[in-house]
Amino acid sequence: MPYEIDWCRNFYGISWAYEKDRLVVSTVFEDKKEAARIAREVEDWSDKFTRMTIIEKDNGEFAICCYQDPQISKSKIPLGLFRTGMRQSGGYENAKPMIEEKSPLLQIAYAADVRDMKTYEQVSRLVPMRKCRIISEKDLKKQEYYYEKTANVQK
Repeated sequence: MPYEIDWCRNFYGISWAYEKDRLVVSTVFEDKKEAARIAREVEDWSDKFTRMTIIEKDNGEFAICCYQDPQISKSKIPLGLFRTGMRQSGGYENAKPMIEEKSPLLQIAYAADVRDMKTYEQVSRLVPMRKCRIISEKDLKKQEYYYEKTANVQK
């Protein structure tokens, strides 16, 4: 049986930034304590075994899935980040070419008010994503996307 991942789904969404010549994908939490807890876990991820997969859905939405290969994780229950239901427009359309060119960095952020960028705070260091892929929803049938499929079908 493969190693399982505990999927964290309750972040507000993502924001895009550009820093150190790379795209930064920030997962934005509205709960500061939870953001700090997730940040501690993510900061321990090995830079060699991190994965980010963006799943382009047939309905014009996309999902994002970030995790460390659970086989090398030191955590008792490896943590992953998964969020779906975001539109493939605006920020995503601008970020996609940058993602395809170079794997982005991941960071955990907190926002006191998600509608006001001035309230956003970086909570974690910038974590490099070793492998980043943009796939279509039908690719989830492939064995290599086992964890992405698991995250996508769990509620």
